[in-house]
Amino acid sequence: MKIKLYTKENCIWCERAKTLLGQYDLKYLEIDLTDDATREQFYKEVGHNVATVPQIYFDDKRIGGHNELLEWLSNNDKK
Repeated sequence: MKIKLYTKENCIWCERAKTLLGQYDLKYLEIDLTDDATREQFYKEVGHNVATVPQIYFDDKRIGGHNELLEWLSNNDKK
């Protein structure tokens, strides 16, 4: 499974998402959206009224943010 994690600096929810993925031994590619212009362009491309980080994708399918990641991991019993 290919996991992409879109984050920015000083984001507690991003850190929590990384910790969760680590607890499940899931490897991921982190993409830094700290730059405001880069982050705004990302939000426009994603659509769905997305305006927060982290944003997590599994195999190019958007899972959502930290809470959605937690729910996905619980539902898919990956531990």
